[in-house]
Amino acid sequence: MLVAKKDLNYYYPEKNDIETTKTRRVVKKKKKSRALYRLIVMGIAMVGLILALFILYRYANITKIRLEITELEKQKIELEKEKENLVGELEAIKSSSKIEEDAIIKLGMDYPTEDQVVYVDIDELVFADELEGMKEFFIVKQFKNIVNLVLSLF
Repeated sequence: MLVAKKDLNYYYPEKNDIETTKTRRVVKKKKKSRALYRLIVMGIAMVGLILALFILYRYANITKIRLEITELEKQKIELEKEKENLVGELEAIKSSSKIEEDAIIKLGMDYPTEDQVVYVDIDELVFADELEGMKEFFIVKQFKNIVNLVLSLF
């Protein structure tokens, strides 16, 4: 068989060239298709890598935000405790017994004696204020009557 192939090449060299170019074209097409296949696979791998990195980045952001939330909650708890302490101190300062004690000890104040007390009759003051208000109301009422008379002429 080997001899026959050699004879064929010897007697028909053009035919042999045609077959080798065809096989070369087939090989080149196969290599091109393999290169295309490799490019497609690499592209898919790159897209997968980019997608994985994006997901990883988002998880990193979520973790960062959770840490911030935890720190803010700790600060909130501390501030609430501080507020409770301040409210307790305020109540202690506002209490009547504390004010009375501070007035007596720090300021030297004492309750008034009977001759220091002055009584004021509120009814007289209220009546005087009402009388003053009625005078103003009366003046306004008279002014309205005058304006109405002038307008009725036109």
